[in-house]
Amino acid sequence: MQKLFIWTISVVAIASSIISVFYVVGRNQYMEYQGLKLERGVDSHVLSAAEIETLLEGFQNAFMYRTEDPVSTKLINNEFDVDDEILLEIELDRSGDFLLFCRVSYPEKTNTNGFLEVTVNGDDNHLILLDTLSYYDFEAKALDRYGNEIVPEQRIYDKPIYSYFKDAKRVSGEPVAFSMKAGMNTLLIRNLRSSFHIDELYVLRNESFSVTPDYEDYLRDSSYKDEQDIEDENIIIEAENLIGKSDLAVSIVNLQTPSVTPYEVLKKKVNVVSSSTFKYSGQMITWVAYVQKAGFYGLAFRYQQSENRGIPVFRRIYINGRIPFSEVAQYRFEPTDATWKDKVIAGEQGEPYYFYLNEGTNYISLEVTTGMYEDTIAFLQRSVAQIQEIALDVRKLVGNNLDRNRTWNIEKYMPEVIRDLDAIADELEARSQSLIEVVGEKGRPSISELAVVADLIRRILKNSDRMPFYLDELSEGAASAVQRLSELSMRLKEQPLSLDKLYIFAGEFKNFSSAASLAFVKAYEEIEKLRLSLLNKNEAYSIYEDSSPENLRIWVNRPVQYVETLQYLIDTDFTPKTGISVVLSVMQNEQRLILASSSGKTPDAALGISSWLPFELAIRNALYPLSAFDDFFDFASENMNIETLLPMVVEGEVYGITETQNFYVLFYRKDILESLGIPVPDTWDDVKMILPELQRRGMNFYIPLCEQTIKYFNTTAPFFFQNGARFYAKDGITTALNEENSVKAFELMTEIFSIFGLPEQVASFYNDFRYGRIPIGIGDFGLYVALSNAADEIYGLWDIAPSPGVQSSEGSVKRYQVAGDRASIIFSDSQNKEKTWVFLKWWLSKETQLKYARTLVTRYGQAYLWNTANIGAFREVEFFDEFHKRAILEQWRWIGEVQRHPGGYMVEREVSNVWNKVVIEGRPLRSSIDRSVILVNRELERKLTEFGYLIEGEKTRDYRIYETMEDFLIETLGREADELIEKSRGLWGEEND
Repeated sequence: MQKLFIWTISVVAIASSIISVFYVVGRNQYMEYQGLKLERGVDSHVLSAAEIETLLEGFQNAFMYRTEDPVSTKLINNEFDVDDEILLEIELDRSGDFLLFCRVSYPEKTNTNGFLEVTVNGDDNHLILLDTLSYYDFEAKALDRYGNEIVPEQRIYDKPIYSYFKDAKRVSGEPVAFSMKAGMNTLLIRNLRSSFHIDELYVLRNESFSVTPDYEDYLRDSSYKDEQDIEDENIIIEAENLIGKSDLAVSIVNLQTPSVTPYEVLKKKVNVVSSSTFKYSGQMITWVAYVQKAGFYGLAFRYQQSENRGIPVFRRIYINGRIPFSEVAQYRFEPTDATWKDKVIAGEQGEPYYFYLNEGTNYISLEVTTGMYEDTIAFLQRSVAQIQEIALDVRKLVGNNLDRNRTWNIEKYMPEVIRDLDAIADELEARSQSLIEVVGEKGRPSISELAVVADLIRRILKNSDRMPFYLDELSEGAASAVQRLSELSMRLKEQPLSLDKLYIFAGEFKNFSSAASLAFVKAYEEIEKLRLSLLNKNEAYSIYEDSSPENLRIWVNRPVQYVETLQYLIDTDFTPKTGISVVLSVMQNEQRLILASSSGKTPDAALGISSWLPFELAIRNALYPLSAFDDFFDFASENMNIETLLPMVVEGEVYGITETQNFYVLFYRKDILESLGIPVPDTWDDVKMILPELQRRGMNFYIPLCEQTIKYFNTTAPFFFQNGARFYAKDGITTALNEENSVKAFELMTEIFSIFGLPEQVASFYNDFRYGRIPIGIGDFGLYVALSNAADEIYGLWDIAPSPGVQSSEGSVKRYQVAGDRASIIFSDSQNKEKTWVFLKWWLSKETQLKYARTLVTRYGQAYLWNTANIGAFREVEFFDEFHKRAILEQWRWIGEVQRHPGGYMVEREVSNVWNKVVIEGRPLRSSIDRSVILVNRELERKLTEFGYLIEGEKTRDYRIYETMEDFLIETLGREADELIEKSRGLWGEEND
């Protein structure tokens, strides 16, 4: 035992010594690194917004050469609002492919690129993107309360800029080529998104973009001399200090590693251009470089490319608005794995390319291009569409009932299917070989899908008479040919590249080597983090942080990215305006609120909590009623759909306010419905009519009831609301599940399964929708975000519409769906209730919600769409397709919410049990309802006794149940409610009735 103790002490001592050595040496080398950073830093001057705008004006002037020799010029001078269109006539003296180049400007508050539909001569349609030009206001760079840098605010350059008409699908690395005939051509331009103004439109020759000299001609034309009268010069520009970018989605971020600069162990610095946003064809970023003497300079970049493993990515290099020579029109950056590398722009033999720079100001730009992958991406997308069409044709042939003992003479009935699949397999094999020449043997695994799918198709063709049994492998499974090719297409289309800095050098290139790249610095960083974690000081936005009593303490039930963004808006807008300091903390689990309430350690407020939680806290006296503030109902009715407040009503008061709002709309595949000749259903009767045709093709319809084992209120309540049913009697003492309208609701929600054959379990509607197995169904905001960002293979092939409903006797369709998502609350123990309410009004106002939604997307990308409950803000958010936005707003007119009840969990459970008994077990509906009513009423009595509404079975007071929030307002506020209801309906353009 003594020896073990001695050995333990010895091991601990040795380990401590090693850690101490790493810590001390690492700290010393880190200090050396900081000194080297100060010595070598060159772009310490922070440009003001005015200086950047002056530079951007010069940058735009550099593109004027493209307008010098147009085929045709049209003076438009037209403001395009959403859905505006203009018809142009363009006369040409020859036929061919032409480029469109325009001078466009955007309003100051634009947060998205121009998005157009262009139709040439009535039938040639193109989806088009126009560049924006935005910049970071580096003068306004802010720090959070930990001293970490926050990404500065973006600003739109609102003066005219030049832009080609680019491919909205982000496949082509060059502007879209429009095919036009000799003579008169018509060009219909329709705006699909945010507003912009076009001054002039230029028609250019197709070759005007791609024709550039080769490197040797470039040197000769620029009078290059081997011996230059330029002193050795090394200019280092931090990549994050870009002066402009053509896409607001491109972002600069922090990467906490000593491999990049600037870097501090304990502070986060914005130090790289993010690869997750700088990856789509057509995106361009620009830096300004100052040189003391005109001449030829080398160019190098410090970069990392680790996302597309084994696959090089491509960029187009511009110097002062021009592609200097053809070798940099599609320049490749090799994969680096997890390391950062300094790459000199050089030829195949490693000899650096030299670029002519003017004395003084020069503009250096990098543009994303798909490079050598462009043709392959286009082929893959065509193949995916073709295979999906083949699978649909096969489904039409064989129907839904597959007999394992039967074969089909596919070659006889569908000879083109065999021919097309064979051609696809041949092309896949050829593309595989040509791509291996581009990516090398290291990249072979990353493009192996080409060979794998070719083999899969060959195997299917050998058994073509049993092809219907291979549909899962061909087009519908997670490892199907369609899925594999779609993922490869997306991987090749995305060209991610992180940038730390760029170098401009004359003479010998000297990279930014330093002790910071050594393992000791990284070891020092990790040891320091461990030390701070033991002291509980390294967790940002912790709920355990100390805070001054004057500060508002607010817990937020969202990831740290959301909290950081909100804290930034608070520090730069709310606190300067009001003088109220706010400290946000990340709440890892909203159940902590219940524990905090019971222990008396609650914050002033909580944001982002589930809409059912305010009831659970309020009924236990933990919350302060927001309706106690004089202007609460005015604020709510002017900004949001008041129906979403109903779940937060307790005892005549409202204890929460809606922060974000969900939506349930009808998603449908346009290509499949058009192929089958199926209309988009408007009512449940319409759904029943299209089901036989879908099911005959082996397809079906989806509703949220299909996905959950327990049928929660969000899946069952719509059927009740659409049929005029309710869950409780008006006094709240008993259930109303056995009322006649409730029975109708049960009949509808069970017979569409038991009689009309909806699938009882769907593992993933998202996947089934993509594969075409279920081409139509009801989905929510989460599905919308997923399809918009991760379903490239059906880009442009799907749409949304308001969800189907029940037609009333007046002829209108009742489309009620629940919509409550997240809410904000104030705690009863707060000593700063008035200040907190001021904060909530600021936070949920149209201006703040709009700014927050835009900031999230511009910082983190389209996956961070913000589903604000503020109707005015949602109307102005640019990131939703305008026609989709209209469908969502129409659906939001039909919001129905379930008022919470102490025994509501039992009602929810028994509604689910009735469905299971009828659909799964085949029991009679009426008797199942009667049995559940007995169980529900028994539990309601128990819970209402617990909370004092019943004593020994006798009612002491009602638990008032309201069918709508308007009923609540009328009963609570009397005649004052009329004005509030009118304002709320005014959000939708409705008149009071």
